[in-house]
Amino acid sequence: MLVGQRPFRGKSQVETMHAIIHDPAQPLAEQPPELEEILAKALAKDPKDRYQHAGDLALDLRRFQRAWETKSLPSQRGGTAAAPKRSRVWAAAAAVLVAAGAAWWVSPRGTSSSIDNPLENAKFTRLTNFEGAEADAALSPDGKFAAFLSDRDGPLDILLTQVGSGRFVNLTQGKLKGRKRVRNVGFSGDGSEIWLEGAPVSRMRIMPLMGGPPRPFLGEHVVQVTWSPDGARMAYHTDDPGDPIFVANRTGADPKQIFVDPSPGGHNHFPAWSPDGQWIYFTHGIHATNEFDIWRIAAGGGAPKQLTRHNNYVAYPTPIDHRTVLYVACDQDSSGPWLWALDVERGVSRRVAYGAEQYLSVAASGDRRRLVATVANPTANLWTVPILDRIAGERDEKPLGLPTVRSLAPRFGGTSLFYLSSLGTADGLWRFQDGQALEIWKATQGALFEPPATAADGRRVAVVLRGQGKLRLQVVSSDGSESQLLTDAVDVRGAASWSPDGKWIVTAGYDAKGPGLFKIPAGGGAPVSLMAGTAMNPVWSPDGTLIVYTGATVGGAAPLLAMRLDGTSVELPAIRIRVEGERHRFLPGGRGLVYMQGDFFSQDFWLLDLNSKTTRQLTRLNNSAAMRTFDITPDGKQIVFDRLRENSDIVLIELSK
Repeated sequence: MLVGQRPFRGKSQVETMHAIIHDPAQPLAEQPPELEEILAKALAKDPKDRYQHAGDLALDLRRFQRAWETKSLPSQRGGTAAAPKRSRVWAAAAAVLVAAGAAWWVSPRGTSSSIDNPLENAKFTRLTNFEGAEADAALSPDGKFAAFLSDRDGPLDILLTQVGSGRFVNLTQGKLKGRKRVRNVGFSGDGSEIWLEGAPVSRMRIMPLMGGPPRPFLGEHVVQVTWSPDGARMAYHTDDPGDPIFVANRTGADPKQIFVDPSPGGHNHFPAWSPDGQWIYFTHGIHATNEFDIWRIAAGGGAPKQLTRHNNYVAYPTPIDHRTVLYVACDQDSSGPWLWALDVERGVSRRVAYGAEQYLSVAASGDRRRLVATVANPTANLWTVPILDRIAGERDEKPLGLPTVRSLAPRFGGTSLFYLSSLGTADGLWRFQDGQALEIWKATQGALFEPPATAADGRRVAVVLRGQGKLRLQVVSSDGSESQLLTDAVDVRGAASWSPDGKWIVTAGYDAKGPGLFKIPAGGGAPVSLMAGTAMNPVWSPDGTLIVYTGATVGGAAPLLAMRLDGTSVELPAIRIRVEGERHRFLPGGRGLVYMQGDFFSQDFWLLDLNSKTTRQLTRLNNSAAMRTFDITPDGKQIVFDRLRENSDIVLIELSK
């Protein structure tokens, strides 16, 4: 339909917009639901339910286009499924604007725009400008003090500053036990004390704001705590299975459990009170795969309700009024995390801060007029460290020179090194060989969420793609010229691994019966179940007889387990590894297994001798950059690993009155 034409006779506006970019013969029920949601929002009868800014419509249309192109990826070797043309998507956008009229996307000043973007006219002030990383900032109830994690003095510590003073006090002096993927620091309800970290690394502690030794606080399994706006109650969760959430009085006495996750591997993090004290917001989902959303539950208990539909990394819900919750989350294409606002009454979320900087955390003062956020310009690079008879240190490691600015998740195959990198916001697949880097899978074809799985000869690579509500394996040739979708029967979780003979790919995931490990024919076909139950990141041994994987996550770590192809388990020493990455790989020949140990930001490499079942430490690295995954060079002499630096600072945000 051209601009100025009337809608097709007998069709609703939504049906008309569908007809613009799809075959009119296709039933409306089979059209993509993402577009229907966009059109319904654009053409809503109630003005407050429509897009409030044209940029929001354009952003959603771009997301739809990326998602729909992902669904229309090449589907078989030598063949390509038809995809909607880019021009048709933007023709639909223009038609929506004309059909709905220009007035609906321009929000009146001082009304709904202030709800949709609470940062409008806000004042931003950078509180830190240190080298390295700052994170996890908290603000005192009166908004006068900020506490946060920092590696300014070398090891990761908690620093305290009075806002505007420019002075910083190191509260932990190198004694911080580690950083977790939850809030690590916060203020008491009256602002007179600061609480520091909790289980599983150490028991939560609390100390006076003006100085003094920390003392144990709450129970041994408490992870994080938050006080109600009036300071009379607290909410916290523990690291017990299901991350149960409790409400207690202001000292922690008389606790009442109000929720526990009933599903295996489910987690609840970042509890936060609503300004009126009636609700507790929290993130709920699967920790191992970063599939989270914001939920809320009445402070007295009851049925929780899901409020967002990201199904991605979501953290730090921060209510700032009765209907608006700020939080950080990754976008559909896995870019970010960015800063978002949720309108609870309308059930709508939108990004509220744009630009290249990512948002890693957000917190508010008691009156919700001041915020502190962690903003970052992250980098990722590959490094090498040798496998020696002694423990290797920082002096032994070297950066791996690659022509791409960003590089992570290394995997060797044949004579090539495959890794993830990006030219824009999301990661694609690159191959490095003979000093040349070649992009073989573009992020615009589908953003990559997991490390690639490479065949032993390096001629084929399996990548994990999101499409049609699932994560699926797609096999790509090493030059990117051919690709093949393997199966829809398994909803993939984590990284995959090829069998040594190149005939199978093993992966964790879900089929119609639930979670388990599956081997999928590399040429396509029905998957074969190897075991039922929680499993992640399987790695196939070079001799093809053993598969090593991680089990159920508790407290941010998971046990290292092993099985033979007939399903029998193989006993390993009691080793637990962090789950925010893929942290175990076989040595060539299969005589040993290298794995990571330590906090997410303080990982080291260890070697398990599979014959003697003994372990020894390979490295002692002091760099504070995060490490996610690694691989072993084909000669077995070097470990190639990634380092991710946040390059972050703490920013004060003062909202307009």
